[in-house]
Amino acid sequence: MPTAQPSANDLSALPGATLPEATDRATPTPELAPTAHATQRFTLYAWHGHLYASNVRGKLIDLGTLTQDGDRWAYDIDGERCPADSGLASAEEALAAAARSLGFLYLDGQFTAQRDLSDVHRPDLPDAPQLRIAFDPHGQGGPLIEPPGH
Repeated sequence: MPTAQPSANDLSALPGATLPEATDRATPTPELAPTAHATQRFTLYAWHGHLYASNVRGKLIDLGTLTQDGDRWAYDIDGERCPADSGLASAEEALAAAARSLGFLYLDGQFTAQRDLSDVHRPDLPDAPQLRIAFDPHGQGGPLIEPPGH
């Protein structure tokens, strides 16, 4: 009759190694396991008074307004109780502030609910101020903002 073998994840033999209470020693805990899910990437654009977003599938949606008043910028996300901010120094700063105010579940829901703007005149977004962001799809933490040029 075969006998149970010690798990490769059994840390009981290591001095000072403990696992959280009720953790199955045969299953790696999140602290020990590599991340098993991919990030969800989006790009935000400021173009002709609008705040657009695109996903990795190329779907483009309108999230609200992003406008310039003199030398200051403001954004206003469409929807009830959605964030807005003003007095920002540049379009890029306004995009970053908007990105920090968005959550993955909200953004994912907008991509589900809104129609793709690809079938209408699509703005020339390569020339627009833009910001790439990534989210943990499980809603852990805020967006990771990629530095320009990546």
